[in-house]
Amino acid sequence: MATPAAADPVAEIKAARAAYNAAIAARDAAGVRAALGEAYVGIAGTGGEAIIGAEAMTDYFARAFKTPGFLGFVRTPDVVTVANPPQRAMERGHWSGGSLNGRFSGEYLAVWVPTSQGWKLRSETFVTLGVTLGQAR
Repeated sequence: MATPAAADPVAEIKAARAAYNAAIAARDAAGVRAALGEAYVGIAGTGGEAIIGAEAMTDYFARAFKTPGFLGFVRTPDVVTVANPPQRAMERGHWSGGSLNGRFSGEYLAVWVPTSQGWKLRSETFVTLGVTLGQAR
């Protein structure tokens, strides 16, 4: 397994998360894809649906970006812990997002793995803890 060249893996993971958030804000499916490892698995927050594979998650966002009223999602790390040796890392944080039809928020847990292209997401599990439906226009 490749180890990223960065001297500070926590900083690199936080930068990768910021780039992922920026890609979502810009509605950039290729930018979303750049954050994901090939074996990516995501668990959606509200219904618990599994999204298996980097291409499936990229397709999920490509469809969401075309949805009228889509406002996006922001994931904010609270803690990043890197294994010793640095073969994986855990990121825990909070998230928010949604559309004009409803806003959602909660907490998440992500697993990052080092690759020759830097740290990539292996998995994310989102738990929805707050829902506000029918935003006023």
